[in-house]
Amino acid sequence: MQPDADIWNRRIKDSKMKMSKGSWLRMMCLGVALLLMFSCERTADDFEVWGLDVSRHQKEVNWEKVFEHEQPYFVFIKATEGTLIVDPTYEKHRAELEKTGVLWGAYHFFGHRTSGKEQARNFIKTAKLKHGNLIPVLDIEWHRFMKDPKRSAREAKNFCREIKRYYGVNPIIYCSTNFYEKYLAETFPEDEYVLWIADYRSCPTLKWQLWQHTDAHRIPGIAGDVDRNVFAGSAEEFKKLIL
Repeated sequence: MQPDADIWNRRIKDSKMKMSKGSWLRMMCLGVALLLMFSCERTADDFEVWGLDVSRHQKEVNWEKVFEHEQPYFVFIKATEGTLIVDPTYEKHRAELEKTGVLWGAYHFFGHRTSGKEQARNFIKTAKLKHGNLIPVLDIEWHRFMKDPKRSAREAKNFCREIKRYYGVNPIIYCSTNFYEKYLAETFPEDEYVLWIADYRSCPTLKWQLWQHTDAHRIPGIAGDVDRNVFAGSAEEFKKLIL
């Protein structure tokens, strides 16, 4: 169920107080880019700040046990997909992570056949992000339903506009190096968006801030494999990704 027009407009009005975050993030992107000019040969072990991302694919997660063995600095949870799909594990992860005190956020898996604006509204009403959570993430990948790459990029941009209208900041863009260079570089410039790049071979050469270096991390408390990610800067710099 979508929020009524008055509530929606009031939320958009409230979000204007946070618009300065956008220019701030652009400065951070430039700073991290300079750092990475000399770091493309580095490995994931060279980065201090790391975290996980989870979805329904991690069927059983005991967060208490996870934090007994390792201390991820952040966690992203899948919240939504397309205009209607809600990840069935989102609320459970959200409630349990709130108890841990870890920095956490939510991501949306982009659907190539539907409106970007409506997808953003699905995410906003489901994720229920607030001050202290991490900036929203748009996960955009190749899919068999991606028939028109230019339309997909255009609708992804519409998603980002709606997210910025509501939260006052552009979402983080998650994709692979190849997908970014082939389909997104023109629409989502590296200096304007925080890039979360999936590359399981080596450190990306793009101006990334988050790098998903494996989808096969193992940790007590999670049954099976889980994605592990690192941040290009310090723990203090990572706080700039907080709403």
